Amino acid sequence: MRVARRSGVIAAALLALAAVERYAFVEGWRLQRQNSAIKLGAGPFVGSWDLRLSAMAIPAIVIGLSAAAGLPHLIHRLSPWRSMLLTAMVAASFVLALAASDGWAQILRPVTDPTEYWAGVAKARPASDYLRTFLDRQKFYAVHVRGHPPGFMLILLLLRWVGLASAWFVAALSYFGVALSVVSVGFTVWRVAGRESLRRALPFLGIAPFAVWQGTSADAFFTGVTAAGIALLAIAMTTARRRIEISSAVAGGAVLGGCCFLTFGAPSLAPLVIALAWTTRRIRWLPAALVGVAAVLGVFAWFDYWWIDGLNNTRMFYAAGTAKFRPAFYFFFANIAVLAIAVGPATLAGFTRLRRGGSVALVVGALACVFLANASGLSKAETERIWLLYMPWLAVAAGALATTVRRQQLWLASQVIAAVILQAALVSKW
Repeated sequence: MRVARRSGVIAAALLALAAVERYAFVEGWRLQRQNSAIKLGAGPFVGSWDLRLSAMAIPAIVIGLSAAAGLPHLIHRLSPWRSMLLTAMVAASFVLALAASDGWAQILRPVTDPTEYWAGVAKARPASDYLRTFLDRQKFYAVHVRGHPPGFMLILLLLRWVGLASAWFVAALSYFGVALSVVSVGFTVWRVAGRESLRRALPFLGIAPFAVWQGTSADAFFTGVTAAGIALLAIAMTTARRRIEISSAVAGGAVLGGCCFLTFGAPSLAPLVIALAWTTRRIRWLPAALVGVAAVLGVFAWFDYWWIDGLNNTRMFYAAGTAKFRPAFYFFFANIAVLAIAVGPATLAGFTRLRRGGSVALVVGALACVFLANASGLSKAETERIWLLYMPWLAVAAGALATTVRRQQLWLASQVIAAVILQAALVSKW
């Protein structure tokens, strides 16, 4: 009876998801035809559909399928740290190969787009002046600068100051974020769920369809840094040494506080942190973490940037821009449709196999983050990029399928196929 009930729930969930996907694509096509100002093109995705079959895609296919075949075996033989570093390198290579499948020039195209951060670096003031005047001059900046806190631009200004003012270094930050997210999420799984859970989930952190949007998106960098902050908090929640607990909590709080100045989406990760705390049954680290957050907020406030004011400004610009043409009801479902495709078939199937444990807490916490972001009304399209923050944490669910190496390999292959098809069929801004 229990098996039949479970099968019925799964079947109902799959039917509901299929209905959501159909609605998202059909209605997205209709909305774009009705009003081009909605700027979807490939609704529910931002971009356009254009099937591109090229020999340049062969490296991505080779890397992906080789990883699907070899990673599970290697991860079972290597130590956790070596496994995570290897998977991080594979992930960055896979993302680079996907980005280059339209030609090497396409790797930098999203970076040098006039709506992106890099366009404003050459004309920007020194960092301290830039920060002090940001709120007053926000409306004059490029679209992505105007829609985010000033933290990432400050990093780019630092690169300019040390003589690394090149679009290649900006792109490198995204690939660093890809690798950092694999290591950080993997480390957190290891810390709260154990070595076996890490072995099962780790390959799915390195190979996933959302790699299509990681290549030169600043959100890939944001994802890596936020994941590192959560990993530091995971140390504080699980260590038996009080000194390490305090130092890790302060560091984790400072990193996550800094992430609030990279993306306004960073606070939406709070449910994930709460889920971790619930699993570990530890909250005494919280005051130390709040000290770290407060220290970063204080530094930015000293330079006349108050986070709440920045959020209010951005909400105003957002409401006056393309978002005013995007109906909230449609995008509530379209965002879910995009997320389901981005995390891939293995992650979706993994949701149906989850059991109790630390890995479940991470996935449930990430789902709560998605719900919070969707309900905020600040995620109308572009979630293939914006929701990268949550996707690696959701990908942990795929580890529930890895009951054998063979099954792990087959599900990884399905992730590779989904990623390659997306790359070949969709022309995205990122």
